[in-house]
Amino acid sequence: MVPGNDSQLAPLRAAAEAFCRSLAPVLEAEPTLQVQGMPSDGDSREIYRRMGEAGWIGLHWPRELGGQGLSFLETAAVEEVFGYHWLPLSPYLLSCRTVGNALLRFGSREQVETLIPRICRGELTFCQGFSEPEAGSDLAALKTTARPVSGGFLVRGHKIWTSSAHIADWIYLAVRTDPEAPKHRGLSVFVLPMDTPGITVRTFPTMGGGLLAEVFLDEVFVPASARVGPLNEGWKVMLYTLDFERITIEKVGALRWVLDELERWLQEQDPSGPWRWTLWHLQGALEVARQLCYEAAARLAHGKDASVGSAMAKLAVGRLTRRIASAALDLLGIPGLAEAGPHALLQGRVAALYRAAIGSTISGGTAEIQRLVIARRGLKCPNGR
Repeated sequence: MVPGNDSQLAPLRAAAEAFCRSLAPVLEAEPTLQVQGMPSDGDSREIYRRMGEAGWIGLHWPRELGGQGLSFLETAAVEEVFGYHWLPLSPYLLSCRTVGNALLRFGSREQVETLIPRICRGELTFCQGFSEPEAGSDLAALKTTARPVSGGFLVRGHKIWTSSAHIADWIYLAVRTDPEAPKHRGLSVFVLPMDTPGITVRTFPTMGGGLLAEVFLDEVFVPASARVGPLNEGWKVMLYTLDFERITIEKVGALRWVLDELERWLQEQDPSGPWRWTLWHLQGALEVARQLCYEAAARLAHGKDASVGSAMAKLAVGRLTRRIASAALDLLGIPGLAEAGPHALLQGRVAALYRAAIGSTISGGTAEIQRLVIARRGLKCPNGR
């Protein structure tokens, strides 16, 4: 049975649908969220808080930590529904799916018992301090340093492309703790509050309608107890973190909404038009990308390595995002460019998606990086070709 079509997931999907509909008044009160290029771009502490209050954060985490004890496969099914309803998911995706899962695997007992329940309640949000001006997709080239001092480390460096940093309570930070070690060695990961002295955040807008940030760290003291995983073995922690980040099933939900609404609109305009062929091809491609996401989620749910599967999912969804955005705009024509006002079609989301789509094959690791992961780890090509 294909994981994403498991009929046992139907009641959970229905409950998630009802929750999303209950948030309509909140979304309407935050009009800037309506022009986000993708749900993963949207920042809303209010939505995040309500998700926590309703028990939708950490579904697959242990009940004793505030979760629901479900599987990661069930979490993925819910995230697809959230994406279909275009909830602003950036705080959730960073705090729960990305950082929270890594903390459960590599965090200390104190970190897990202190931070995970607060994430589940929607009280604590994280941003991810990985990328740097000269270390984006080539993440192992990062230069932010952590110098040992009494009781911990002093961190100095510069992070960029940091989603949700302006609203985050804590940061999940990758640094170089051994500058003499080879490129992929000598890295470590820490967690610390964003109000720690020496941290400065500067935001800038994106084409997709959201905000990204630069994070400057100037002699920031980080206690030794803040380290996640072994010292100088952060690369393993970072790779595991990225496996969860790259299962972009929420984007599949958003793209499904675009195709559904586009079909309804075209059916009203020209019921027998040739557009059907275009939509059939896109719907088929989206289902392939969807199942790649679920296959990777199923591997993680069973404790298996998902690096290749998540790279395949990320590559497929990213490329298809650009393809669907371009095709949808072609089918809507000039009116599809309107993002607001009485003449905006499909709530203006196609135009916003078109703006954001270019980032879909860049953020979270470029398409080229995903191909290298697939070639080297999946196909065992020595040179990644």
